[in-house]
Amino acid sequence: MPPISPKISPKSSPKDPTEPRDSGSGLAGAALAAFVIAIVIVGVRYWGRGGEPNAGPPGADAGETDAAVVEAKPTPPRCTAVSAEPYVVGEPQATKPPKAPDAGEGDEEEEFDELAPFAVELGRGTTFEGGFAVGALRDGEGGSVAMIATLGLDGRGGKLVRLGRSRGDFDAPTVSGYKGSVLAAMLEPNAGGRSIRLARVSGEQVTWGPELGEGRDESLAVDLAASGAGAVVVWDDVTKDGKQTMVMLAPFDPETMKAKGEPRPVSPPKQDAETPRLAPRPGGHWLAYVVVGAARKPKDEDTGLVGEAIAPRWIEVVPLDEHGAAVALPRAVTPKDGHALAFDVEPSEDGGMVVTYRDDDTPSGSSGGRVMSVWVRLSGVGEARLLTEEPTSAGVPDLMPGWLSVSSLSGATRIGTMTPRGELVGELRPEPVLGNGEVLAATRAALLVARPAGKAMKLSVMQCAPDEPGVADAGLEAGTPPP
Repeated sequence: MPPISPKISPKSSPKDPTEPRDSGSGLAGAALAAFVIAIVIVGVRYWGRGGEPNAGPPGADAGETDAAVVEAKPTPPRCTAVSAEPYVVGEPQATKPPKAPDAGEGDEEEEFDELAPFAVELGRGTTFEGGFAVGALRDGEGGSVAMIATLGLDGRGGKLVRLGRSRGDFDAPTVSGYKGSVLAAMLEPNAGGRSIRLARVSGEQVTWGPELGEGRDESLAVDLAASGAGAVVVWDDVTKDGKQTMVMLAPFDPETMKAKGEPRPVSPPKQDAETPRLAPRPGGHWLAYVVVGAARKPKDEDTGLVGEAIAPRWIEVVPLDEHGAAVALPRAVTPKDGHALAFDVEPSEDGGMVVTYRDDDTPSGSSGGRVMSVWVRLSGVGEARLLTEEPTSAGVPDLMPGWLSVSSLSGATRIGTMTPRGELVGELRPEPVLGNGEVLAATRAALLVARPAGKAMKLSVMQCAPDEPGVADAGLEAGTPPP
C-alpha cells in the first residue's frame, strides 16, 4: 500500500502510485507538516507554563528557557535598616497632606523638593568607640553653625554638639575618631586669609586645641588623624610667591590638645601638591596627596586645532611616624602620565594602605573614567586593579573598612565588598534600602547613610552582610547582568 500524505485540505488526495512522484510537491508538503507540528509544540509549552508571555522565546528549548529565568532572578539584598526612624539633623521636611477626594486641579498642595536651599551640609564621616560621627553645617545665627553629629552603631542615641558659628563659605568640619572622642578641624577666616581650629569632642564637652594659620589658596582640603600617642593635621597651601602649591603638616597631642611643633611643608619643594589625606598605620600615619604635572594642550594632526589643556595628575604617598616626621621618601603609586582626579584611602592589613582613585583624562565637564585601587606597603606598591569602568558617570570612590561606595548625580549609589588588599569581591551594585543615599562612614558590618529631606539631612544606620567570594563568583558565572 503506498504511503499516505498528511491531510492538509479537503481537496487533497493521495497520488496514484503509477504516476511519477513530484519531488517538489513532496518537499513542500513535508515543510508544511513540520510547521504545523512546531506550532502545536510551542502552544503546548506556552499553556504548560501558565500562559506567561515572558516564559521564554518561541522555539527555545527547555535549557535556553531555564537559563533566561536564572538571569532574570533578582539578587538578594545585602543590607537592612537597623533602626526604624532616622536621626534628623536640621528642620525636617514638611510632608504633603493627602489630596481630598473632591479636590480639583487648583486645590493641590505645594510639593516640597527633596533638597531645599540652605540645607544642612555634611562632611566625611568617621567611626570611634561611641559609634559614628560626622561634621555638619547648619543655617542659623545669621549664617552657618558648625556642629558634630554622633550616632550609635545601632542607629540610636543621636546628638548634636555645637562647635561655633562658621563665618565664611567653608565646608563642614573634618572629623576623625580617637578612642571614645572625636577630633575635629574647623575652618575660620582671619586677617591673613583663614585658619584651622582644632577641637576634641568627648560626649558634649568640647576641648579646643591650637589655631593654625592658612593662606588664601582656593582649596579647602584638610584632614587629621591620630595614631598611638600622636596626631597630625594636614592641609594644602601656596608658597609665599603664590606660584606653587604644597602640603603642610602640624603635629599635636590628642590628649592635651597642645601643639607639638610648628607647621611645616612635607611635600617635595619642586612639586605642585594638593588634596592631602591621612590613614593611620602601626607606629604612625600614611600621607597621600595629588601631584599636578605640567599641563599640555592636545593638538589634532588633521585639523591643527588645539584642545583644552589637561595636566597629568598622580598620587604620591609617604609614611610618617606618630609626630608627622617622614620615615621614607615619597613614592608615586599611580602612573605619572595618568589623571587621578579623586581618591580615597583606608588602612589595610600588614600595616599598609589601600588607595582607590578615579582616573579620567577627558575634558572638564564631561563624565566617565576608571575606578582603580592599589595596595601600598612599606615593602612596595602592588599592581593597580580596575574596579569598575564609568562610561556615563562621574562617581567618586569612597573607601571604607570592607566596603567601596560609588555615587553619582544620577542613579542609585552602588556598593561593593572590598578585601583588605583592595580587591573587589563580586561587583558594585545598588541596594534597595540604600537607594541614592550617600555612605559617610562604615564598619565591616554597618554603614552610616545620609539622605536629604528639605532643609534637613537624615542619618540612618544599615546592617550589611559582605559578599562571599564563592557566592559572587557563582552569580557572575550564572550570567547575572550588571545593574
